[in-house]
Amino acid sequence: MPRIPRGVADASAGRAVVRDRQGTLIALDLETGAVVWRRGRALRPCAIVAGNVVALHVGVSPVLEVELLDAGEGTELWTSPALALPEWARPALQDSPEFTVSTVEERDPLVIRWTARALYRGGAPPGPDVAGSQPREAHGALRVGVATPSVEPLAGTAAEAETEAEAASPHPPLAADVLDYGQVGDLRMELTVRPGSGGEDAVVLRAVDTRTASTVWEVVLDETAETRPRRLRP
Repeated sequence: MPRIPRGVADASAGRAVVRDRQGTLIALDLETGAVVWRRGRALRPCAIVAGNVVALHVGVSPVLEVELLDAGEGTELWTSPALALPEWARPALQDSPEFTVSTVEERDPLVIRWTARALYRGGAPPGPDVAGSQPREAHGALRVGVATPSVEPLAGTAAEAETEAEAASPHPPLAADVLDYGQVGDLRMELTVRPGSGGEDAVVLRAVDTRTASTVWEVVLDETAETRPRRLRP
């Protein structure tokens, strides 16, 4: 299933599901860019499987919840119990050096892997006793049942995370206004920045036909621009 900026797409169903900065899910018609529905808060779309959107609810506390929504109407179908992460983890809606999420085996059951890192941010370094008692990196996974909703925590390893990172396609040079991109069939989905109507920059998802290099549609996701995300080290 193609990964696109801030979300996922299902070309066979003609549907994309992305998020805005607050984690509201936005379902789009791939052909026209029309907004089909908006739902939720603090949600990170991970996959579209069997007509359902699989998303992670990312809260302030170091826990994750899996939510299933109907891809056609956005109706919430099921929410898992809270799944605890290490107390020092900082889950987020987008990948960062401190927390990353990847989706593998995009079928039912679905497997979602996560990696958390506790990074040194300056100041006095911790003593040996503290450094030894707090893991600096942790890995895990969730096996998500879609047809019969369920979540099973799985163990994860650094080797698996590194293998998936190596398999990811490298970014080509991007235009100055493009923050990220993904490919769905003949459409290149670009996350871009442009001047907004209220004087602030807007973050826009733009679909470009790669055969003609023409813009097919655009959808504004946020009215305030974000900076280009830092590239993660391999």
